[in-house]
Amino acid sequence: MPHKKNTDYHLNSMDKKILRTIYDSRDTNLSIISKKVGLSKSTVHNRLKKMKNAGYINGVIPLMEQSFIKKHITAVSLIKARYGPEYAEEVGKRIAQIKGIWAVYFVIGSYDFIALMRTRSKEELEFIVNELSKTEGIERSETIMVLNALSEDFPESLKLTVNED
Repeated sequence: MPHKKNTDYHLNSMDKKILRTIYDSRDTNLSIISKKVGLSKSTVHNRLKKMKNAGYINGVIPLMEQSFIKKHITAVSLIKARYGPEYAEEVGKRIAQIKGIWAVYFVIGSYDFIALMRTRSKEELEFIVNELSKTEGIERSETIMVLNALSEDFPESLKLTVNED
């Protein structure tokens, strides 16, 4: 379960440097990180522990090689919801609970939500699409199956969050 963010703790420039180093090297080896940031392994470990306890980081996720991911189906669903009080949070939570959906975004424009999913088969994808159609608060959805991920770099997308000053 993710920690609630501790608003009393603020990332300092060294914390951000440690996180950038992890995103750049794609490794959590304390020896590698400590050499790159110029701190001892124990200091890096303690800073990572503080960031985890404060809720800034929730763990370590290994990055899968693209050739393994290509064996799976990636899809994007554009979702139109029925407007109502607090519908964004209510419907968004329902969407996020569907097995196979790994990201849900509340957006502005022609659609209300975008859901990202990854499945092992067309049958699993069909299950998710059917679950979306049965979800209370959803008027309609349009699901697009990805043929080829030309670029997908999750750590790169996170670097922006630690480059802010």
